Amino acid sequence: MRVLAFLVTIIVTTALTLGAGLLTALYLREAPDALLIAAASASPFLVFGPLVIGSWAAYFDDRTPSGRSRYLQRVSLVVLAVDVVAAVVVVVASLSARAPVWVPAVLAGGAAVLFVVARPIGSRLRRLEPPMVALHDQVLPGPDVIRRKVVVIGITFVIAAIVSAVGVAVLDILVHNPPHDALIAALLAGQLTFLATAFASIVVALPFSRLLRDAGGRDVDRLRRYAKVVLRGKDIPIDEAEQPSAVRYAQVVQLVLQFNTAYITLFYVSIAFQLASGILRGDLVTFSTVFLVLMVGFLAWALPWMIMRIRRARRYVEAHPTADPAWEPKPIAS
Repeated sequence: MRVLAFLVTIIVTTALTLGAGLLTALYLREAPDALLIAAASASPFLVFGPLVIGSWAAYFDDRTPSGRSRYLQRVSLVVLAVDVVAAVVVVVASLSARAPVWVPAVLAGGAAVLFVVARPIGSRLRRLEPPMVALHDQVLPGPDVIRRKVVVIGITFVIAAIVSAVGVAVLDILVHNPPHDALIAALLAGQLTFLATAFASIVVALPFSRLLRDAGGRDVDRLRRYAKVVLRGKDIPIDEAEQPSAVRYAQVVQLVLQFNTAYITLFYVSIAFQLASGILRGDLVTFSTVFLVLMVGFLAWALPWMIMRIRRARRYVEAHPTADPAWEPKPIAS
């Protein structure tokens, strides 16, 4: 049920984000380039802001001490402030472009509605979650499990590529597109292929995220403390009683980061195909070029950052072998 809800969330979020971008491209193109780029960059936040709030509500019960964490409160305030700024940018760009009144009303008003329903929906999804598994009963995914999930991602890529290629070929036969339009259609097929594969990579990793949360007792403050020690190398003392859960966190977070790296890379490649097709069509050439350069710069920073944290997690596990929940002392031969 939760996997289905997650898939629906991804589909709806993607559709709303693309819809917001389409409205920006169609009705705000008369705004100055700088303002148009700002509005196009701000519009996704109107969707992903409520998504963050709903995700927190789905992961942490706000009636518990961990749910009332100051960290969660700060995150909520920051997300709300960012969305308010994004809404203001969209409204200013709409006024500058002399867009219909309903355009900023839909974008800003839609974000407000999403904020209202995000927390109740997230709380409902949290109540559907199975009980937390005790640390000694948790089963750490082995190499066979990882390989099966990688195979699923690969199969998704092949199927999506075949379906997209067939669709482009049929369209080209029926419409007799010139080479320029055929290239744009091929880029669209590439975008859909990598987007589907990105979704597959994050869906198959859902059990890892749940296991990661259970390793920290679903306590956001404890998970943040583990992250500081394991991933950032901070010198923060961890009680001996918490050491096994910290090691289990380090074991699982490696898997989560690896699949997150795959998701981000595939998703950004999908966006790159979309931006390239926009450049070929002559739509938002300046914005597409600037955004493409920013994406490349972000990946150049994010990928080494992810790899460094994966290595730190591995070193932490190696440094605490006896704290591994699955560790058993070997009997001494007589």
